[in-house]
Amino acid sequence: MARRSTRYLLALVALALPAAAVAQADLTPAIRAYNQGQYDRAALHLYNFIASSGQGGDRARAEFYLAQTLEKLKFYESAKYHYGQIVNAGPSHPYYIPAIEGLIQIAEVVDDDVIVPALLNREYNEDFQRLRPEFLHKANYFVGLVAQRAGNLDEAEAFLLTVPEESSYFARARYLLGVVQIQKGQRAGSPDAMDQASQAALAYFNQVLQLTDSHYLDLRDLRDLARLGMARTYYGLGEYALAVQYYEQVPRFSRFWDEALFENGWARFMNEDYGGALGTLQALHAPQFAGAFQPESWTLKATIYYTACLYDEAKEALDAYAANYSQYVRMMQPLLAADREASYYYGLIAKEEERKKLPRAVYNYLAANRRVAGFNRYIAQLDAELSGIAAQPTFRGTPLRDELIQVVQQQKNLLENVAGSFIKTRLANAIDMVSHFDAQSEIIRFETSKAETQRIESGIDIDAHLAIQKHYRPRIPAEDWEYWNFQGEYWIDEIGYYQFTLKSGCVQREEE
Repeated sequence: MARRSTRYLLALVALALPAAAVAQADLTPAIRAYNQGQYDRAALHLYNFIASSGQGGDRARAEFYLAQTLEKLKFYESAKYHYGQIVNAGPSHPYYIPAIEGLIQIAEVVDDDVIVPALLNREYNEDFQRLRPEFLHKANYFVGLVAQRAGNLDEAEAFLLTVPEESSYFARARYLLGVVQIQKGQRAGSPDAMDQASQAALAYFNQVLQLTDSHYLDLRDLRDLARLGMARTYYGLGEYALAVQYYEQVPRFSRFWDEALFENGWARFMNEDYGGALGTLQALHAPQFAGAFQPESWTLKATIYYTACLYDEAKEALDAYAANYSQYVRMMQPLLAADREASYYYGLIAKEEERKKLPRAVYNYLAANRRVAGFNRYIAQLDAELSGIAAQPTFRGTPLRDELIQVVQQQKNLLENVAGSFIKTRLANAIDMVSHFDAQSEIIRFETSKAETQRIESGIDIDAHLAIQKHYRPRIPAEDWEYWNFQGEYWIDEIGYYQFTLKSGCVQREEE
């Protein structure tokens, strides 16, 4: 594929090398140290060689092996910087392709789905076809990922489709293709286009579910995400029973189980399984999920009770919502009102004292986000690398040490700002979400009070109406299951298997 017009800026710090300290330099000491596993000494020799040499082939060789040596020392950001310098020099550099492969390898080690993908997207050109096949497949996946995030869906699809089944990134690519199809359907807008895109998405998600080979990266999480993708797609198609089936396949206590529980509550409600929907929410409101950010779960619970004309229970759910969330907007709005640096918002997650400014559930909502968790891991790795460089005795008092510390520190500052901007946006979304459900809860409360008043005025004896109804035990899924009444205690092996049986308070008045 030829170089594309899309460009992304990458913060690679341009640092001047020190003036030549000696008239001539020799790679022999560096090679000897490298072969003996003395990577710290090899890195220093290579750095000094580069500083005192011209632009010949040995310099290019030293630049590449300096990056490799830093990678051996597990100074991944430093290695990434030096690989990046080679890539910035362009395809004429004799180590251009190996440097790209080095970047891809480091991205995988440190779980970088931001910086290296952006560099590969910016740089992508026909020379990438010289990459070894597995590295080309990974490069194509990363470029597809960047395109998907930018909303360039046709481009994302084209790159993701090139990742073959033998690649360890195949599961990643197939899952993301499913996401792309959903986005394309939403963008198209027409019912036929949305239905066609949904069917394509289901096919991609199902492919991920059929994979079992352990060489596919992140397969366990991707299979859970594919189950969620299947469930959400069926929900969008109005096939609520199928949506429930896939939501319930998400393993208990997996990373995505709370999402599956909540969304399954909606799917069961839409499928008119009110008892099942309440049972799902009962699990979500168990002590094990204390501190979860789920404002909609309470308004859904109130809606279910309102639909069943159980108005006292609906008001109890609304009271629980108010007790948990009504003060959140007042607490969080001042954090956005002031003019603050982006890094401040990263501090709300990273600094113990700053965390106290957020309600516990909002902190969990921000910190548990997969992108935020990735930023946290990345910044923790940078902190560890700064400590490792500072503690490396061979580097003390050398320009190499100063350069590496500056490279890593500037990358850390950049990443804290990127993470802070993302967290600020997510915090604003949380405030908007709570504001929306504040308003929705008031509407439900008003409608509940109005319906309750009408029932009282009608003279209906609701207690008598409820008394003549029977509670039937929920259906037992199989013979090896046992039935237990919930008695107010949450047992870990019961969470996720709750089922309510509801009486209905709805009465049709007979016309005279």
